[in-house]
Amino acid sequence: MTAARDEAREIRVVLDRSALESYLSGHVHVGEVITEVADDAIVGIPATTLLAAHIGALGNEHAKALLRLLVAAEGVVVLDLGAVEAARIAGTVPLVGGDLARAHAVWAANVHRALYLTAEPHEVKSVVPPENVLAIPADDI
Repeated sequence: MTAARDEAREIRVVLDRSALESYLSGHVHVGEVITEVADDAIVGIPATTLLAAHIGALGNEHAKALLRLLVAAEGVVVLDLGAVEAARIAGTVPLVGGDLARAHAVWAANVHRALYLTAEPHEVKSVVPPENVLAIPADDI
């Protein structure tokens, strides 16, 4: 994949922390979504969401390896949190109970008009348009 190709593709899906937790638990939903969109679009992982997943993976080498594989996958990009993004995301933080990772993911999904992939759709019902929330099971039964 070339950088030019990445720039030509839009972010169509944003993963939240619960989606990453699902992925780290071995559920197939995140991989299925990435496979569905990877040829035509990009899956975004907000930097703060990735940070939260790494914090949850402390001491778990397998989970850390899975995160490294995920962010290296074709069609997946980590969405930066620079000075401009931080200023823009700040207004979303109070709307999600102070959860920085969720605020970054919500903001990114809304800005890119992307699907918000989550196992916790109830947490974003007032901040992401319902038609943009793609709920995945919290666990596979």
